[in-house]
Amino acid sequence: MTISIYIEPISKVDELIKFLLQNEFKISEETADLLFDKQIKKHFERLTDNLYLVAETNYVDKVYRDSYYHYYSSKLSVYQRNCIRISLFSKKVDLEDFRREDQLTEIQDAYLGYMIMRPNEPYIVGRSVISPLALTETNFNCCTTVFDTTVNSVKLKIEGFPYSTQDSETITCAETTLWALMEYYSHRYAEYRPILPSRIIQTLNKVSSERQIPSKGLNVQQMSFALKEFGFGARIYSQEQYSSDFNPLLSCYIASGIPLIIAMENRPEGTIGHSLLCVGHERVVPEMVKSLSTYPLNREDLRTTVEKNGISVYDYDSINKQFLFVDDNRPVYQKAYLDTPAAHYSGPWQECKITYFIVPLYPKIHLEAFEAKNFIWHFLIEGPEPLSNGTEVLLRTYLASSRSFKDKLAVNNSFSSKIKDLILEMAMPKFIWVGELSNRGLIEGQKANGLIILDATEANIYFNKPLIIAAYQDKVINFEADSGKLTEKNLTLSDFSIFENNLKPFFT
Repeated sequence: MTISIYIEPISKVDELIKFLLQNEFKISEETADLLFDKQIKKHFERLTDNLYLVAETNYVDKVYRDSYYHYYSSKLSVYQRNCIRISLFSKKVDLEDFRREDQLTEIQDAYLGYMIMRPNEPYIVGRSVISPLALTETNFNCCTTVFDTTVNSVKLKIEGFPYSTQDSETITCAETTLWALMEYYSHRYAEYRPILPSRIIQTLNKVSSERQIPSKGLNVQQMSFALKEFGFGARIYSQEQYSSDFNPLLSCYIASGIPLIIAMENRPEGTIGHSLLCVGHERVVPEMVKSLSTYPLNREDLRTTVEKNGISVYDYDSINKQFLFVDDNRPVYQKAYLDTPAAHYSGPWQECKITYFIVPLYPKIHLEAFEAKNFIWHFLIEGPEPLSNGTEVLLRTYLASSRSFKDKLAVNNSFSSKIKDLILEMAMPKFIWVGELSNRGLIEGQKANGLIILDATEANIYFNKPLIIAAYQDKVINFEADSGKLTEKNLTLSDFSIFENNLKPFFT
């Protein structure tokens, strides 16, 4: 068994893929035409037209092989074990380039990802990582990480978010979502391990009263249980429970660089239930900020105070913007508004609404977004240094590792040096909640003029225990753990550039 390699421009993708399906998977010409038109073509239509494709046959894909040995090999019908890998390059490459050391840097620079074709029609498209730079249109910020791979025996790296379609038997949308999430986290953080379909099945056998394959899908509780077993402190949010705060909370976690499992459905009128991932959002432009309405605080006493004192409050998470989804029914990196997550579908699918989302939190993050944001609002409005009458404040809240936050703060030359040194010298937990205070005019220039940092490991919100430091209105306030008291200093925090390290920007 040998590996054959083919190189073609993307303009000939139809000829290349159909040829490979017929010759490698022994699929009839008619079926190959149908598979390309219905299942494969849409994945290439969104890519730039200057790409070159490098196809490798007899590729051993770890995810498909796992499904093959645990399921497909037991069938009477013969299923092949090997796959086809299609690699994407931004310029023409030759086979000889992969054997010349002086060309390897150029090959790496031109590399834009890969897509696996697996031999289980009709769900041909398997494990993939495609750089957003390969798309014809981007203008979004998203979660990405780096993956190691090879092309023609040469080691390469690619940055993107993992993707696969479901095969409908060993992995449905729910299992595919869990796999992609763990693939991302295991390549980004050493604390997590990648999982294969058989591991998901084995894990859920503990709570299932039925067989796991052929898969009939998973509910929200089962997906959350699996995440907990894989090392997360999973947190489920429901539209019914959080109502008007639901979308802003989802936005807050995305701004924190946390991919979310989304559950959408068209019930009770319909029977559709589907899971997918939310991994980013479109670029926020000034027009979106200008159209932002004042934030309806969820506590009546706070609403009364801001109305009485003429304070205008805005929540950055309430900006109406499109979010970025990884959906196994659609090509990777799809944009949609939260109120119409199935806008790319047709028929009854378009009636689907987001009913739940699951947050894969680090286990020691005990202060969740709803409590963190409420604490900040209460502190600003009724705390020891309440907002001045007539103030306009826009709150931008996100979770960050203290290490990353301090790393960016250390070289942020726009940040007041005295307060910067004070923050950098503070002992902090692994994760912190950060509230940046701005206004609609300042935020258009990516600027803020106030800061509140909370301890994400502190779930006790009473007596200001989560507070690490607050700097706004010419005051610096911090919580002294030993005495349990707040201390104040007169220090001015000038306008500073906001922290934007949680998501990677991709702009066309």
